[in-house]
Amino acid sequence: MDLYCNREIICALKDVEFPKTKSEIISLIGNNKEICEASTIALNNLEEKLYETLDEVCENVKIICNSEVTKALKEIKFPTTKNEIMEYIKFHNYSDIIIKTLDDLPDGITFNDISDICK
Repeated sequence: MDLYCNREIICALKDVEFPKTKSEIISLIGNNKEICEASTIALNNLEEKLYETLDEVCENVKIICNSEVTKALKEIKFPTTKNEIMEYIKFHNYSDIIIKTLDDLPDGITFNDISDICK
């Protein structure tokens, strides 16, 4: 599953004028206390290149499972399927980012725990 950006990264970079290099992006978020360590690590793991847009940054962020996904699914009963997960998160009114992320899960697989989902 690909999880592109989390809310922290999007909020931190939404007003940034692109293009920016990885180094410039890291400098911009360096003093931002709103960004958790996992998001900072993900941004530090970006490829060293020029990013033309926030979308391009998000497409290259390597976050497999973030705290929002983990929190959204902490009460779900396992084993579960993608359809059951989608019904659960829609019923509980989770954000569009969570819905889109989990909608990318493969069909036809039974997930036994959160780590199966995050792989």
